Amino acid sequence: MRLSRRRSRATDLSIRPSRLRLGDLAGEAALAVLSHPGRSLATVVGTIVGAAAFVASLGLGSTLNQQVTSSFDVRRATEVVVQPEVSDDREPWLAEPALQRLTRLNGVVAAGRRVTLPEQPLHRTSDPRHGVVGAPVLGTDPSALRVIAPALTTGRYFDSFQEDAQAPVVMLSEVVARQLGVHRVGVAVFIAGRPFTVIGIYHDVTRRPEALAAAIIPYSVAHRLGSPVGGRGTKQDVLIETFPGAAQLIGRQAPLALRPEAPTELRAIAPPDPATLRREIEDNTTRSTLMISVIALLIGTISIGNATTAGIAGRTGEIGLRRAVGARSSHIFLQLVLETAALGFLGGVTGALLGVLTTSVASVANGWTPVIEIRVALIACAISAMSGLLAGLLPAARAARLSPVTALQK
Repeated sequence: MRLSRRRSRATDLSIRPSRLRLGDLAGEAALAVLSHPGRSLATVVGTIVGAAAFVASLGLGSTLNQQVTSSFDVRRATEVVVQPEVSDDREPWLAEPALQRLTRLNGVVAAGRRVTLPEQPLHRTSDPRHGVVGAPVLGTDPSALRVIAPALTTGRYFDSFQEDAQAPVVMLSEVVARQLGVHRVGVAVFIAGRPFTVIGIYHDVTRRPEALAAAIIPYSVAHRLGSPVGGRGTKQDVLIETFPGAAQLIGRQAPLALRPEAPTELRAIAPPDPATLRREIEDNTTRSTLMISVIALLIGTISIGNATTAGIAGRTGEIGLRRAVGARSSHIFLQLVLETAALGFLGGVTGALLGVLTTSVASVANGWTPVIEIRVALIACAISAMSGLLAGLLPAARAARLSPVTALQK
């Protein structure tokens, strides 16, 4: 009986192993981080920069990709030219019913006829010996003129009235008008000895750059100039404006719509779709920004590791005291790792906010629409926390191996 009582007292007086609850661990880590804000800021500054660079670079990369996509969509091939394989005087594919079939195709904005005459003499007076300028002459109907879309300096386009009335009017490119000394509309110029009234002067075109050094007259009037239409030196075609991205499809369908009985006698020319080039630019931009982001986060991880190692050197006495009052090596290790993970997470949150702000300011300054993905910011916070945790493993393991006596002596 007495022996059992002595054993019970000895058991009651024995030292129980220390325990560290999860709440206490989190509280100790938070207290260590918040009690020394200067040291914590110095530790986390690398992560802030890395996370900010990660979010900003990906945000700006996505924004640039969006701008590239928008620019390519605006400038994607919107033009098709249909030409005959062999010149035909009858040209049934240029009749009004054929053009109506063509304009009914889904994706066609406008389509019209054009005839290109060989270089014609242009001059200001009826005497062709004075001030002659040689320039190609384009005969277009109003729809083809819309496809070319000259940018007017002064004057206006000719319309269906001038086309039906075969009115002798002309639109001059700025280059030809300057050579002729024409600076306003309403004056007369002579083309192949016939008088024409200048109805407009243009300085640029949306399509068909050959019109930049030419004179444009109504399609019906072009039949009376130079060689007969279909003769040597003249070329006839149909100009088609399409919606962005529809040029390739319309290029395959246009010959069948214009000449269903013999579509192989017509050749459609459509510029290649730049979608492949756009994807290459987007992929290169994304790879570049990802590489920069990874390097920035790696620098942040190294910064946390170095700062944590230096911080532990200054906390040797604290670590020794904790070990002396019963803290286990695992407790020291877990607390330090949790501290670096918390610092990494806080740095990630701060850096993500700075990255979003940087992306927004840069986009607004350049007139872009910022593209910001919330998941990128969340990924930056998670990666920063993981980086902090990994950066603290080695310093925490070293600190956990310190003996209490050695730590208290330093």
